[in-house]
Amino acid sequence: MLHYTPFRFWRISRSERAQAVAEFALVLPLLLLLFLLFAQAVMVMRAQIAVTAAAREAARKGVETGNPALIEGAALRAAAGLDPERIRVVVSSGPRRRGEWVRVEVEYDVPIAIPAAAKYFPALTVSGRAEMRIENDREAK
Repeated sequence: MLHYTPFRFWRISRSERAQAVAEFALVLPLLLLLFLLFAQAVMVMRAQIAVTAAAREAARKGVETGNPALIEGAALRAAAGLDPERIRVVVSSGPRRRGEWVRVEVEYDVPIAIPAAAKYFPALTVSGRAEMRIENDREAK
């Protein structure tokens, strides 16, 4: 008479375990690549949000003052989580009169998260722009 145990069918033989390990070893690089691509997408989205906020803050400071150093400083403070060496701030405006526009563009080079791809692909560049109209032509102190 054959004795039946319910756990007998759940046992994995040695060859099946070896096959599972081999399949996992084949799939692991693909999973790692997918994870790194997801991380890269998150880095790009975060940088895009940060440079848009930095451009808006710099334009706000540009409305208050015409000093380019103060405007760039406002942009760098607003983009605090980003590497300041990779940020470029371009300020353009006409004469400091009421009704003129202050335009600020902030660009940031997002580094590549996949080490092997960093040799072949340049850094991704995200940019943010903001315009504000000068309402008061007096300089803020």
